[in-house]
Amino acid sequence: MSPALDPRSREAVESYVDDTLRSMPEYLRAGVLGESLLFGAGPRLAHALGRQDHAGLRTRIDGWRTSRIDFVRQYVRLLQSLVLFAENELAPSGT
Repeated sequence: MSPALDPRSREAVESYVDDTLRSMPEYLRAGVLGESLLFGAGPRLAHALGRQDHAGLRTRIDGWRTSRIDFVRQYVRLLQSLVLFAENELAPSGT
């Protein structure tokens, strides 16, 4: 969700998101896990078949962001808000 970060900043953001998700109550983590498995199946399959397309993934995420289904939109918003917060709070001020 954040392609412009340098590797060190990306690692800090990923660590923050991971730690935050781990600190969530079990029932919330179960929901996020289920959605991650469901929504990640298509991209994983495309990658396994050698059809990985970053533009297609971006289009897919944009579709989830504007979905009529609440839990789909909420899943994307959760992850984007965690990434955005981490980018602004943890990334060095030069990025």
